[in-house]
Amino acid sequence: SVTATDNEGVTEYWYQINSNTPVKGTTNTYKFTGLTAGTTYIIKVYVKDAAGNQSDTTTKSATTNKPTASDIILGNITVNTGTPDFSQAATTNEGVYKAVDGVYGGYSYYWRGSVTNNYVKFAGKCWRIIRINGDGTIRLIYGGTACFANGEYAPNSLVESRMYNSGRERSEYVGYTYTTGSQRTTSGAESILKTQNEAWYNNNIGNNTTYSSKIADGRYCNDRNVASGYSWSSQPSNAFYYAGYDRSGAKNSLSVNPTLGCPSGDTYTLKVGTITMDEVIMAGAKWNTPNNSYYLYNGNYYWTMSPYNWWADSSSRGANMFYVYANGALSANFVNLSFGLRPVINLRSDVAFSSGNGTQTNPYVVA
Repeated sequence: SVTATDNEGVTEYWYQINSNTPVKGTTNTYKFTGLTAGTTYIIKVYVKDAAGNQSDTTTKSATTNKPTASDIILGNITVNTGTPDFSQAATTNEGVYKAVDGVYGGYSYYWRGSVTNNYVKFAGKCWRIIRINGDGTIRLIYGGTACFANGEYAPNSLVESRMYNSGRERSEYVGYTYTTGSQRTTSGAESILKTQNEAWYNNNIGNNTTYSSKIADGRYCNDRNVASGYSWSSQPSNAFYYAGYDRSGAKNSLSVNPTLGCPSGDTYTLKVGTITMDEVIMAGAKWNTPNNSYYLYNGNYYWTMSPYNWWADSSSRGANMFYVYANGALSANFVNLSFGLRPVINLRSDVAFSSGNGTQTNPYVVA
């Protein structure tokens, strides 16, 4: 837009971009189209009056916006309204939903079912988008050295099999970090899973500044609140359950209420973490129900970072975590069993894609 006055009256407005031929307009506003994102252009404007006199030329540089990765992703999808039926496994492509993001604020957009538009190539590896967080960062789960199809057995989508923790004899061993005798801490001793996860990250991403500069500080939930009607103890004689038990459908298959919230004392700020039970359900899993169609299925057992319970009966005692069963079901078992590790990272909100549309054969490629 320009402002011009003249005693003879301004009748012509001339606009030029870079060295292109000037374009004549009759109003003081002109819109250039067909431009390239993230590019600086030189704009020149002059006017003429009714007598044909020409003004001086005014020159200004202008840079077009460059869309971020999350802008591109959300621009390529239609977000569903409402909330899906979490009491049912998502065996078809249910698309993308949004939910209140209790950790990041705002809304998070999450993929559900046998979706085919959430593939990303980054750091020489394939990933699947779990969700776009409320702050625009993009949460990815490791998908292996190559992109595998939904329903495909993919052993290379695991880093390796590890115990969550070496012992199960205390309830605090469900902690991603833990202190003996304490219900929760975000410091203290590290679980085996955390140690292995961060070693993998440092060897594959953290040691490369090009890669690590694109990683956001993610917020990961290790919800150690106890379920209604129970109390916490380190080595109780009776079983008790963590809050995830009530939300997961393990207590009541018709009452499944995953959340993206997290107790403040259980929220870790890290470069790498693992998926939560709630995110697994939102992606399409159901308690003790096989599902080899949704995008998190890979034919392997792998851990979440969500506590399940402290089990105690006449034959066994120990701390249990949620994990994804080899048939895609959500399940739980003792922390000292060896299941797989699938790292989860968060791309910065301002990263860009160089190509791709999110499909297996043409994944989004992080620039």
